[in-house]
Amino acid sequence: MYIFKKVFSQRTMSLALEQFGTLSLRDFILYSIIGVMIVILVVLVRKLFNKETELSDILTGIIMAVYVSIILQLTLVCRSDNSRIGIELDIFHGLVGPENDFHWLMIAYVVLNCMLFISFGFVLSLFSFLNERRYVIQVALVMLISLIVSLSIETTQLITGRGYYETQDMVSNALGGIIGWLVYVVLIHLIKVVSERIVDR
Repeated sequence: MYIFKKVFSQRTMSLALEQFGTLSLRDFILYSIIGVMIVILVVLVRKLFNKETELSDILTGIIMAVYVSIILQLTLVCRSDNSRIGIELDIFHGLVGPENDFHWLMIAYVVLNCMLFISFGFVLSLFSFLNERRYVIQVALVMLISLIVSLSIETTQLITGRGYYETQDMVSNALGGIIGWLVYVVLIHLIKVVSERIVDR
């Protein structure tokens, strides 16, 4: 409870959220449309090679495109070039040491970066190419894809100066993706249990 109060205090959260950008409705719509167009293009290309795409995968792709547009805005689009320059390779940077404002701020960053990718991991788990595999393969793929997306964001931030290149962020994002997958697995299990009980009645 003490840690929760410290991390989610108004002061700590305000400072932490300053590192994220603010959503622009215009940019959100623009990047969402671009994402949806990419999904449609992929479906058409697959059709050219006589490969059908399930409707559920198309809908999941559209949802993912919209969510990725939100991630890109928060981490890249709405920031100015060279506004955040620096590299931090220490995964535990600020997480160990004396309790002070900086310590709680760094923990808040980890929490927010995890939360940012929980939805990503959940939506990713809805794709048939992933959820039709064994659990071990599923979690490995979610972690790998989350790391690749996070690495791409961090590298772009480093090149443009729109964010600090931090391995801590990549680990936090990957962890968030795995949590999102766990939420998906638990939810699917609950749906199966409830549906079986309904059928038994």
